[in-house]
Amino acid sequence: MIAHRKIAVCSILSIVIVVVGFAALSPALPGVRTAHAATNVLPYHATANGPYTVRGNMIIGADGTQYIFHGIARDGLEYNCSGEGPLDQQHLAFMGPGTSSSAGTYWGANTVRLPVSEGFWFNGAPGYPCSAAQYQALVKHTIDALTALKLNVILDLQWTDAGRQSGQGGGPWSLADADSIAFWQQVAPIYKGYSNVLFEVYNEPHPPSWSCWQAGCPMSETGYSSDCGCSKSVHYSGVGMQALVNAVRGTGANNLIIVGGNNWGFDLSQLPNYPIGGSNIVYDTHPYPYADKMPNTWDAAFGNLSGRYAMISAESGEYDCGTSFVSQLYPYLDAHHMGWVAWAWNTNGNVCKYPELVTDYQGTPSQAMGQYIYQRMRSYA
Repeated sequence: MIAHRKIAVCSILSIVIVVVGFAALSPALPGVRTAHAATNVLPYHATANGPYTVRGNMIIGADGTQYIFHGIARDGLEYNCSGEGPLDQQHLAFMGPGTSSSAGTYWGANTVRLPVSEGFWFNGAPGYPCSAAQYQALVKHTIDALTALKLNVILDLQWTDAGRQSGQGGGPWSLADADSIAFWQQVAPIYKGYSNVLFEVYNEPHPPSWSCWQAGCPMSETGYSSDCGCSKSVHYSGVGMQALVNAVRGTGANNLIIVGGNNWGFDLSQLPNYPIGGSNIVYDTHPYPYADKMPNTWDAAFGNLSGRYAMISAESGEYDCGTSFVSQLYPYLDAHHMGWVAWAWNTNGNVCKYPELVTDYQGTPSQAMGQYIYQRMRSYA
């Protein structure tokens, strides 16, 4: 969603108003203990177990059993060419399994989602300063550190450059572009030998039609661009999800590919009519507390199809310091044997306006939402 990136404060405040209204009207929900009870029957892996294959609606690990990803998004590299917060192995380890102490809190995730920018990948950002080579090296350093920790990595193309009209990190445009094809043609060969790395080909597509989502179309839109920190109007040739999948497979990489739905990555309801061809594809939904993404929409948007397709929720969160939304979402995903990744491991001091899981990079859970997700993550073990 635009609102959970670092953009216009007015947009964020409007979302907070909507979510607070929802929380006030929602009935009492089961407590954490009740919600955790459902997780005991789920397959569990503490660490990575790739290479992975899709078999029907399940993801199968190297041990031949169903694998469910439970993870955390390590926000920052999409908008900061030099990275946000420490990216050394010691700090990254707090997202994974371990024994908590005064030195830090270990969350027990088996997966870390790493959002990146094609603009930084190709051009760097001289103002930081940060060259393209430095950015690519930082991405690799981070992935190698997570790999050494035996964690899965979702390498997520989060921001694009709208046909090179959106500079610096770019922005969350409706579709990928030609540079996105070039990005995956460069990135996939580097990481195709990493059995723990998954490729999320584009974060939160939101074009005007499903045919456009699948096959691409010309795009004219106004949206946030990080080069000016403002709204910008752009016109570019949008690239559909099928072309991105083809770009990855054209390199010989057989890693799992994550394909986000339409409507900011949420809606997967039209997959039977607009399928993506190829193997080892996992479909992705991003539920957030917006009026058109509330629990009453989940069955139609993705739940009813989870028995047919392999699915994950690679991003979700709550904006109000509460748990009224996530405490319904994660039990629902568990009941459908869908993995999930929570947004986001980031400390900007806006925990009630931005889905921040932690208050520091030693893993201290933020109030309510962070504490709930931390406890749920630990409960899977």
